[in-house]
Amino acid sequence: MSIFSTSGQGGVKEKDMVQEAIRDQVEKYFDKVRTLADHLTEHPEISGEEKESCAYITDFLKELGYEITAPYAGMPHSFLAVDREKKDFKGPKAAFICEYDALPEVGHACGHSYSCAISILGALALREAYHDLPMRIDLIGTPGEEFVGGKCYMTENGGFDGYEYAAMVHLNNENVTYFQVLASNDRYFTFHGKAAHASACPEEGLNALNAARLFMDAMDMWRQHLTKDCQFHGIVAKGGAAPNVVPDEVCLDYYYRAATIENLWKLNKISETCAKGAAMATGTTVEWSQRYPDYGEIYWNDTMDAMMQELFADTGRKTVRSKGPGGSTDLGNVNLKIPVFHPMIDITGEKKEIVIHDREFERLLHTEAAGIVLRDGAEIIAGLGYKLALEPKLMSQIKEEHKKYRKLS
Repeated sequence: MSIFSTSGQGGVKEKDMVQEAIRDQVEKYFDKVRTLADHLTEHPEISGEEKESCAYITDFLKELGYEITAPYAGMPHSFLAVDREKKDFKGPKAAFICEYDALPEVGHACGHSYSCAISILGALALREAYHDLPMRIDLIGTPGEEFVGGKCYMTENGGFDGYEYAAMVHLNNENVTYFQVLASNDRYFTFHGKAAHASACPEEGLNALNAARLFMDAMDMWRQHLTKDCQFHGIVAKGGAAPNVVPDEVCLDYYYRAATIENLWKLNKISETCAKGAAMATGTTVEWSQRYPDYGEIYWNDTMDAMMQELFADTGRKTVRSKGPGGSTDLGNVNLKIPVFHPMIDITGEKKEIVIHDREFERLLHTEAAGIVLRDGAEIIAGLGYKLALEPKLMSQIKEEHKKYRKLS
């Protein structure tokens, strides 16, 4: 069954017409949008510092008939772009996500310059091919994915309220229907003891490093009793001043991950209990803080997966199943409220040794491979937008399944 509601020969013809209409508009705007992608690639700005990138994108969109709100949802260097001709549209709306933050030293080695361009080109193609589309497609610029967690704050501030779904296409070294991520957060523990000379009068001290060691041992003892999805990894951020001084302050930096945000919170409770117990056992005290927001997991189901497989197939791409969680993303927080589509498109030609965040991955953005993923990615996300706009029952089904999973009212 085609994703374009086709059945029989007439349906196939209709699908071909839709694809051709979208493809024609992708070609019409391709050069212009690739210029934008190349500019972002050549002028990378790291998370939280995307001032010029945001200005360049919003100026670009203004010229193409979008009304801009910037900043948006309380996040610096963010934006909302709404087609001026549809700003008073009263029907449903969807969000195509634009990420544009880069990494220190390796620039756009996560491919955000081109994933941003894919969303823009897909939105333009869909707008031009189907002016009367019964759903408004907005572009939302979301800075700080790599380090700041911009979407976490934007979601909390209502930036995605009222949207049917959010979607983007991320670059990768294979074609994957969705990016399987873990919920994640952090804790920064500080154990306080009492300094003393380690040889002359150690009995006068209270060893904060011993407390930290006990905490780490206790956490390791928990590993066999946790569900397989739960992960934690930590380092000693501060271990003492000198070997002949009983450490009076020791700091541990820990990250936590789990398949669901509920399991993540359980893991947090375990670690906090271990910290309290370690402090109590050593006569020290402990405090902790969370420096980054909670990142949610992304919910996915077979209905969404089948849609995405066929959209990729329409561009001649074969997809593979996600082999398991691959880190975390702030798009998971958007998914706490609405359905999210986050497929990954191969730019490497299935060269698995080239991975995101690697210099070689960034170099591919300067080759024709980048142009190919821009075209294909735009067709994929535009096809998704068309499908969900024209099939309200399917959209309702996806929303209901998401609400059930999230236990939303």
